[in-house]
Amino acid sequence: MKAKSILIILASIILFFAAMFGSQYMGLVNYKFFAPKYQNAQREVFENTQSFTEGKRQDLIKYYHEWLNSDKDGKSALKELVIEDFASYDINKLTPSEQNMYNKITEE
Repeated sequence: MKAKSILIILASIILFFAAMFGSQYMGLVNYKFFAPKYQNAQREVFENTQSFTEGKRQDLIKYYHEWLNSDKDGKSALKELVIEDFASYDINKLTPSEQNMYNKITEE
């Protein structure tokens, strides 16, 4: 009788640790699946903030002033930089004058 109760206690301890391990493993699997989705949602929220949009506008104005004062090679380099920097940005969020700046830089 005593041996049977010891076996039951040991089996309970082993099952407890197996359940703990299983729940930790499932947590990791869950994190692996959902973490990219959480990160994408956070990125999308950030890209729609006023500070992100203002930062992009300020960058464009800075690039435009540099573009106005640069030679042909400098303009070509700035064109590539602006195209790369604004590749994932919605240009329609810019004002018409800023869109005009963007178009002047990227068309030449």
